Amino acid sequence: MLSAPPYHQQVKDHFKQQQKTWEYFARPTNKSEQLAQFKKELLKNTYKFDRATDAFIYDKINFVKEKLDLQNLPVTVYQEQYTDERNASIVYLDGEAHIVFSGPIIRLLNEEELLAVLAHELTHIKLYSMLEGELEIADRIITAIANNYHSEPSYFETARLFRLYTEIFCDRGAYTVLGNIAPVISSLVKISTGLEQVNPDSYLKQADEIFAAEDNLQTAGVSHPENFIRAKSIQLWDQQKQEAEPAIRTMIEGITDLDKLDIFQQQQLAQTTREVLQLYLKPKWFQSTLVLSLAKQFFNDFMLAENALLNDQMIEKIGKRHKSIKDYLSYILFDFTQLDRTLEQVPAGWAFQLAEDLGLKESYDSIVKKEMKLSDKKLQQHKEKSLAAYYDVKENESEQIYE
Repeated sequence: MLSAPPYHQQVKDHFKQQQKTWEYFARPTNKSEQLAQFKKELLKNTYKFDRATDAFIYDKINFVKEKLDLQNLPVTVYQEQYTDERNASIVYLDGEAHIVFSGPIIRLLNEEELLAVLAHELTHIKLYSMLEGELEIADRIITAIANNYHSEPSYFETARLFRLYTEIFCDRGAYTVLGNIAPVISSLVKISTGLEQVNPDSYLKQADEIFAAEDNLQTAGVSHPENFIRAKSIQLWDQQKQEAEPAIRTMIEGITDLDKLDIFQQQQLAQTTREVLQLYLKPKWFQSTLVLSLAKQFFNDFMLAENALLNDQMIEKIGKRHKSIKDYLSYILFDFTQLDRTLEQVPAGWAFQLAEDLGLKESYDSIVKKEMKLSDKKLQQHKEKSLAAYYDVKENESEQIYE
């Protein structure tokens, strides 16, 4: 049984909260003119398979439609002209589906593999029909925003992940129709390589070798995950079903660096930043005008938190972050040490202490050494002197961050 991907539901829920945006994209529009133009262009540049004379492909279409509960969906299949590029794509417009083959795919694939490709493409429509069409609306929203030149990179990353998880979902649709992962995998490899014979088991072993050779491996794909990731994902799904989701998510998202945050990871990092600042600025001696002004530059609504405490959950959360994010948090600590010279070396000592408590010691020490142009010996001397200054400060119990 296919269920909507968790990531797609997360994107849908996010944009449904933006009522005006959601209502704009959900508004019914007349697409008949657009569909007529699209069909005209297809007829100019393709061969259209006839339902009467090309039953070999429409019989497969009907089989897939029944398996995916899309019996009422009109589907037309085309072969693109003037190209050797091997590809299959689907366009869903005004209630009709149009599948376009490019290159010698139909000749290259056996019957099961062709069925797998058709099932994969029609699962795109299955996805759009889920949750009363809301996932299709979410897809159009995030795609439109990501294609806007002025949009933040996090929207492009969200759209990228949305597309990647769509392909993973459609591979599951192909598997659901066939009940066998072998033709799903062999069709992928045949289309990408042009080989006439492919051994799916051998390719899965090859995928295992890739994962064994590289830790924390994740896709670099923009629209489709690499074939070895897709093959491993469908194998895990076959073996574990829903329990495979965390492993598949790791292959798709990995440990995200600072430059590749989606809108949800960006929100999470903002929350982590706020929590770190509330811990960092809890001592009253640190709450000078300069310091609090910088905190307000991070968050207009920044508020000190008297009940802020360091706990294992925060330490674990930061520990799992990418090095670039650990460096980002370390730079925040360092920047605050450079603000108010009247506090002398006390903030520097507090930053060294907090960095160690947060699991940022290696990152923070490296940044201090680099920014202050210190040798290893000078760094150690600066650290010892700063910590001594900090330890001399008497803090009230209410200023402590430790449970």
